Amino acid sequence: MDSLRTDQPVEILIVDDEPQAVKYFKKAFGAKYDVLTATSADEAETLILSGDHNIGLVISDQRMPGRSGVSLLNRIRNERPDIIRMLTTAYADLDSAIDAVNKGEILRYISKPWDLRVLEAEIEQAITFYLLKNEYDMLLRDKLSALHRTLLRDRMNDLAMLSGLLPYNNAPLTMYRYLKDAVAETAWRPSAQKLWSQLRVRDHWRIPVEEAERTIELSESLKTPVLNASTGALNSTDVVSVITECADSINRDAGAAQISVTAEQSSLAIDANPATMREIFYMLMEPMSTWPAAGSNVHVNVRSEGTEAGTAVGVEFELRNCEPQRSMQDSVLFTPPLHSAPKRASDYLKASLAIGHIGGMISSPPMENGLKRVHVSFPIRASSETKKIASMPKAWLQDLSDEYEKWVLGTLDMAA
Repeated sequence: MDSLRTDQPVEILIVDDEPQAVKYFKKAFGAKYDVLTATSADEAETLILSGDHNIGLVISDQRMPGRSGVSLLNRIRNERPDIIRMLTTAYADLDSAIDAVNKGEILRYISKPWDLRVLEAEIEQAITFYLLKNEYDMLLRDKLSALHRTLLRDRMNDLAMLSGLLPYNNAPLTMYRYLKDAVAETAWRPSAQKLWSQLRVRDHWRIPVEEAERTIELSESLKTPVLNASTGALNSTDVVSVITECADSINRDAGAAQISVTAEQSSLAIDANPATMREIFYMLMEPMSTWPAAGSNVHVNVRSEGTEAGTAVGVEFELRNCEPQRSMQDSVLFTPPLHSAPKRASDYLKASLAIGHIGGMISSPPMENGLKRVHVSFPIRASSETKKIASMPKAWLQDLSDEYEKWVLGTLDMAA
């Protein structure tokens, strides 16, 4: 829920079940402030949560039918902590008001009957406090937003550099595709902002050390052990069989049919070691099985397909009702700040690198209306003898930088 809206004046909401009290307040302060009124806690809550008003201060009577003023103000504190909360109460309810102040549920309590001079001073102080607090919050959000974006760029650069040091053929190309797909996933942007909101300005000094340690840990995880599928005529993997075995294992562990498999042929083979290929597919499929919402599953289709390099085996993963936050958690790029990359996330990236090592590729376009697709392709004559790219070319780095700028603009549009 947005807080301060600079396009309209700050409003005061007075809540009291006595119509005469509401009328009296509006007459006293309506000329100086925009005053909204409600005669019950439920009516007030509806006004506040509608998002149609720029309410900066709520003044509520304590004793009302149905719900008390403290109950309403506590709810406001949870849903809209930016709003200043004050309680008006008769002497008999003074203990409740003092307790609410001590618990931080309200800023002030005002005794009835009102002394208009005292009440006016309290209102002026509350509105000033609200405006200053929101100005500070906006400056802080801008600073944190810049910090988040800098951190993302640094992580991309670190992963690009790391790709040239990994013991996998084509690692820079695989990493380039991995990063480009991740930054292009628009559905992840709200979840990324929410998760990364944990970062605070006071944590800024910790970031260089923590991120360096994180990169070292991730590097070790990707290199140890190396997931290298032996290739050649002496190695053969029936992709349909291996994927079916992985799906059965995951479904068994989950106690539900999380993954279903179909194939255009009963057997489609590639020249690669079956044990390693089984490990690769499990590292891909196990995280994917958790991405769809409850009641949905992952459908896998295995088929033969033609590519520029010749015949290949294509594997299409289709996830309906994919929940963005779940899938984003398995991306090492978007791990929350000051946290190590989860093992599942590093395993997923390792499996992607192992696919590229034998001449395959993995890609995932942005999801549409909750539909997430991941495509994997393997050449029939898989080979681990392909030429190793030493580092990521400048053109790829520039392309990633362009995608990063789109991500930044997307998050700024969303924040607006």
